[in-house]
Formats: sequence, C-alpha cells, structure tokens
Amino acid sequence: MSKTFNSIGTMSGTSFDGIDVSLATTDGKDVFHNHYNLYEKFNNELKNNLKKLKNSIKNPEDLIATKKTKLFTETEDKITNLHIKLIKELILKSKNEVNLIGFHGITLFHDAKKQFTYQLGNTEKLSKELKIPVVYNFRQNDLKHGGQGAPLAPVFHQFILQQLKNKNFDAVVNIGGISNISYIQNNKLFATDIGPGNCLLDEWSKIFFNIDYDKDGEKSLTSKPDLIVANNYIDRFSFGKNTSYDFNDFSISEFRSLEKDVGLATLSYITANLILTFLNEKKINNVLISGGGRKNKAIINYLKGRAFDIDEFNYDGDFIESQAFAYLAARSVNKLPITFPETTGVINPLSGGEIKTV
Repeated sequence: MSKTFNSIGTMSGTSFDGIDVSLATTDGKDVFHNHYNLYEKFNNELKNNLKKLKNSIKNPEDLIATKKTKLFTETEDKITNLHIKLIKELILKSKNEVNLIGFHGITLFHDAKKQFTYQLGNTEKLSKELKIPVVYNFRQNDLKHGGQGAPLAPVFHQFILQQLKNKNFDAVVNIGGISNISYIQNNKLFATDIGPGNCLLDEWSKIFFNIDYDKDGEKSLTSKPDLIVANNYIDRFSFGKNTSYDFNDFSISEFRSLEKDVGLATLSYITANLILTFLNEKKINNVLISGGGRKNKAIINYLKGRAFDIDEFNYDGDFIESQAFAYLAARSVNKLPITFPETTGVINPLSGGEIKTV
C-alpha cells in the first residue's frame, strides 16, 4: 500500500516568469487533494540573470565554469531563498505537518542526446532549513535509460482524466510556452509536445506592443489572421512520437512582414490549429485545457468548442504543474514509475528522483 504524504510541489518553467508552489495530500497514485497554491513573480533582474546563465551553458562541460561565477552563486542563492520563503508560507497555511517536498528547480540545460539535464537550486539548503525531505532531479534517471527526460506531468494528467472519466475527456492539453498533450488510447498513456503555445505570442507582444503577453487574447481578437501565412506554417508540421521542443525551436522571423495586430491573430490561430490538427490526426475529441493559454479567448475560439477549461472541474489551471510535482514526489518515494515508453521514450516504465533527507 502506498504511503500518503502532505506534499509541496514546486515548478518554475523555461519562461523564467516565476515560481508556482502547491500543497496537496497525495500518495502519488489514487489519492490527491490540493489545499493551497502560491505564485511568486520574478523581477526583471532575476529573470535576466537566469537567461544569462542559461545562455552560458551550451554543453555539459560549460556548467563547470558557470558554477564558479559570482552570477551563478548569487542567482542560485536567490532562487533557493525564494523557494524557501514560499514553502514556509504554505507550511503556515497547512493544518497538517508537511512531510515531503517535490522540488523541480529551474532548468538551465537539458539535452536528451547527451543524457544530461541541470536544474538550478540548492536542495541541501532547502532540506536543512525546512527540515523536510526533498525529492529532486526527477529527469536524470529517465535520460540515463534512453528517455527524453520530459514530459513528467502526464502521469498526473492521467490521474485527472481518471477522476473525470464520467465527463468523457480524452486528453489534457497544457498551453504554456510550448503546447503539449497527454492522452489515453487503448488503455495506454501517451504524451508529446505539439508546437508553439504562448512563446511566439509573448515574444510578438513584447516586441510590437511592449507588453509581457496578450492578456485574455484581447489584441488577438481585434484582427483576422493571415490564413495563407498561418496554414503554410501549419502544413510544415509533422507530429512525431515523444517530441520535445524548446523555445529556441521557434521564431517569429517569418511573420515580421505582417501588421502587428494581424501577427498576433495569426499566431493565436497557429497555436489553436496545431492543437486541432493533432486532435484530428489522433482521433481525440474533447480535451481539458490548462496553462496560461487557456485564458486567451482567441485561442479558445479557434478551438471550436472542443477545449474545456480545467478550472471548471475543480482544478486550478495555473498550478497543474506544481501540483504534479507534489504528486510525483510521493510517487518517487513510493517507488512508482513517473515516466513511460509512450511519454518519454524510455524503454520500460521507470521511477525517478533523488531524495535529500534531513
């Protein structure tokens, strides 16, 4: 029988916007009750420093030199302290003793071909100061055994789909910087990245509108997309098995000839229609939507009634990934698999994560 924990999960995505933390009671299998969620936004200085560190690491060998820099030491300290601060806030809210932390950290380097990944954050300091065991380094074991090391959330998405099985949802689509999907077919869990989610939209918003993102898709809704440009882009896509994308795989360069309003509308159309194309190809009907992109009304309109906001079913779409790491931490301690052949390409279902004890 799996042990149940009061577990805090943390997540900070590759957009470096901030930290999500969630407190849940879970055994990483059949039990999951979310209690509280918190978010801390990074200031511009910290965001820029994280980008500098990431850009300094082009291969695993670069990490040795980067770790010796003042920038690395100071940034790691700030990131660790921010996590400690947020976790302490959740502990104060909790009615029960928190006895596990699932710490993802901030990815500075990930290369499946080189079987190496690195997430920033001092787990030893985290565990010592909080006096709670910390599960970390969730991806390395999968990479070591031939997997992509990502995605990790699908097994939690599977739990959500099973909890809502009477609603007949076939998949969970997360529209973050990258759009990704977890779906069940023939009683097997599959997962892959689909294509750009918010990454091109956010970049366009910053360059042409001087805003961080198109709030609720308001500016995207003011214009019609250029369908020739959009469909030409979509037609070049092919959906592979266990595909994993990075922001650097996509560029706004080929859209720069468009008027700025048309550009946003076109990019929203592309995000939505890449998802629709994938759903049609895999014969997937109705999906739950999580991530920031679910708030973009232009994207949701283009999805033509096949996407349902996960918030409507007592989940918070802004914190699915941090909740997932609370769940994954419990799975790890209970020695349950967190990655699968159809999610990361690993040969056999595999557990992962290391445990830093107090």
